Amino acid sequence: MAYPGIVATEVVRRWTVEELFHDAASPTNDDVPIAIDGRRLDTPEKVIAYLDEMNRDRAAAKRGS
Repeated sequence: MAYPGIVATEVVRRWTVEELFHDAASPTNDDVPIAIDGRRLDTPEKVIAYLDEMNRDRAAAKRGS
């Protein structure tokens, strides 16, 4: 069931970063971002390569539509 946007804005409010993460544990030395496909993005080079790949995929999808 879909809710109209007006209902969503009444139910969901904007959270500050502090509110969103107020009870989150501090990161550890081995915390790294992990892509949806399971790749560990544990170096700046891996993050840049991942973002480049996403941009190529988006550009290809845009050309195909």
